[in-house]
Amino acid sequence: MITRMRSMTGYGRGTATDPKLGLTATFELSAVNRKSLDAHVHAPREWNGFEQSCQNWLREGVQRGRINIHLKIEAAKDSTSQNGIYWNEASLDASIERLRLYAEKNDFPFELSSDLLLNLAKTLREDAALPDWRDLEPTLKTAFQTALHDLNAMRQTEGAALAKDILQQLTDLEAQCRGITQDAKLAAAQQRDNLLQRLQKLGLDIDLHDERLLKELALFADRSDISEELTRLDAHLDQFRNLVNSKEAHGRKMDFLCQEINRELNTTGSKSTSIEITRAVLEGKNILERIREQVQNVE
Repeated sequence: MITRMRSMTGYGRGTATDPKLGLTATFELSAVNRKSLDAHVHAPREWNGFEQSCQNWLREGVQRGRINIHLKIEAAKDSTSQNGIYWNEASLDASIERLRLYAEKNDFPFELSSDLLLNLAKTLREDAALPDWRDLEPTLKTAFQTALHDLNAMRQTEGAALAKDILQQLTDLEAQCRGITQDAKLAAAQQRDNLLQRLQKLGLDIDLHDERLLKELALFADRSDISEELTRLDAHLDQFRNLVNSKEAHGRKMDFLCQEINRELNTTGSKSTSIEITRAVLEGKNILERIREQVQNVE
């Protein structure tokens, strides 16, 4: 079986580092069922416009589901650090140069020391705001795409298991429909014979060539004819199987087909007076409900 069906539930994680800024970005994506795409981004508040970029990146790999996106920004492990303090070397160099120029301007000696560097680093760390997200965009996108690939790999694995189960249920449903088709070929004649027997039991003089009787029998047969429903059922089941084996995401179409199959089964059951067909319809609806439950988790 070759299918790219994906579940709507999964988890993915991705990390990337910007060596120039000394920052590491880590994305965690978690997904659950939702009829449409509903993304919630948890990122620094000061990054205006970043949420929309996340939404755009997400649409490249996800069509629907509730996706929680968590971003963590921290110092890179190999960045300059001391006592938990990290800084951007370019900013530190610029600050030292400004101090040197200030000392020259005011004509007093300027000497670097370890204490001065440590205090300056602490000041920069405390006062520094996060860089604009656009300065980190390549790193952020790399981390996000890694997390998205990880998420979709998990969803793909679960989707393959869903496809296997749905196809088995679909095979069982098709078997019930074939049984209904076979029973329907005999149902019209059986219903006609049953009607004639009931009329004979009433002691009525029956003329099989009576035009009125033939008309009533024809109307009865027409009302109980389920050939159209069976034709539509076959078409729906074939289309459903094609969707399962498709390379695209068709969860919404599968959900719609479940509704249509249920409609045809209901009509078939209401039209037929055959006990065998009624039983097959009830079993078919039970199977369809199991399929529907699985489809709710298909992207």
